[in-house]
Amino acid sequence: MNRIAAAILGGYLFASTAAALLSAFHGPGSDAMLGGALLGLALYAPAIIWAFATSSTRRAWAGLLGSSLVFTVLTAIAGASS
Repeated sequence: MNRIAAAILGGYLFASTAAALLSAFHGPGSDAMLGGALLGLALYAPAIIWAFATSSTRRAWAGLLGSSLVFTVLTAIAGASS
């Protein structure tokens, strides 16, 4: 059950933070938001697959939450520099 939660919730968090990062790098506008949303959809499925393919549930959570944290920090930096 914990791995399912990691796949669904962690995968969504990973995909949404990656989408926000892409949108921040491309600046304001609908094209940046659309590109970010499409990237988020493209990354959600591999994140779910990775959560089930990894050796432990702890590693699945750590990978998804850790990369989401990195994406969040980079998004804040990119937003501050714009």
